[in-house]
Amino acid sequence: MSNQQIQKVKVKRLAHVGLWTADVVAQARFYRQVMGFDLRALASGSAERDALSEDANLFLALGDEYHCLGLFNDVRPVSSNGRRPAPRLPLHHLSFEVDTDAELAALAARLQMANVQLTLEPRDGDADLGDTLWFQDPDGNRIEISVASDEFQHFGVSLKQGQRFRPLALQHVALQTLHLEAMVDFYTEALGFDVSDWLLRECVWLRCNSDHHTIMFIQGQPGIDHLGYSLVEGTELLRWADHLARHQTKLLWGPGRHGAGNDLFLRFADVDGIHIELSAELQQYYDQDVTIPPRLWHTRTSAHNLWGTLPTWLQEKVGV
Repeated sequence: MSNQQIQKVKVKRLAHVGLWTADVVAQARFYRQVMGFDLRALASGSAERDALSEDANLFLALGDEYHCLGLFNDVRPVSSNGRRPAPRLPLHHLSFEVDTDAELAALAARLQMANVQLTLEPRDGDADLGDTLWFQDPDGNRIEISVASDEFQHFGVSLKQGQRFRPLALQHVALQTLHLEAMVDFYTEALGFDVSDWLLRECVWLRCNSDHHTIMFIQGQPGIDHLGYSLVEGTELLRWADHLARHQTKLLWGPGRHGAGNDLFLRFADVDGIHIELSAELQQYYDQDVTIPPRLWHTRTSAHNLWGTLPTWLQEKVGV
């Protein structure tokens, strides 16, 4: 394997996100009934009716991927500094994919050159599909890298497409971090991401394929800022707003249009309060043979919403 191959390899897509939750059943019900997800695989291998219990780990999907969301029963012990319990962050792990075994080997070599400690562990959700690469980023988030697989199992009964709303696919994840520059350096140098946009020293949008961003970092206390799912077209946002209202799920922000990414969006929350963003018309990059420098935003409002409105909670977060 040449050094050139090692330096050129990069992750290709965000495969799925794993979340800790204290109520697996309630979260699964929300993502199935409101978001239109399918139950793909059960970690225990049991039947669906037996798995929808408080101690089950569930894996859900939107299409033909193995799964795009894992819900993990939160059995972590409560830690304390003697005065109050330490917060337990909801991110279980992030999983990215490459296309071939050769790319996975090259990426492992690239990570080892960056002195990242690697382990081979069973694939999240189905150990029968082989081991995958696991490590931690500078914030201690667990990261999985796997080779894209055409194999998946579908448990449960699907409704016809016309009977429910569902996003097209998992698009991006936005994480808050106290180490913004270190995280950007790691994801660009070790995993091959490119920077699309910067906002002052507050936010950065990174891409690993044609989408404007697959991961976004925001300066702040560690945690998930939001999970992003793509829609086919912008007019779907209005239908989704009505759909969410019927399910008594309040909009937190939008519809609007981000400056960074130029996509139409709206924001709401799941049962655990994790923000979900639906996105349409995200800016695309076709830059395999050309270098495109990052754009630098100097106006906070324009970067977040070209239509000019920031919600109160976001203003408080960034100190507007």
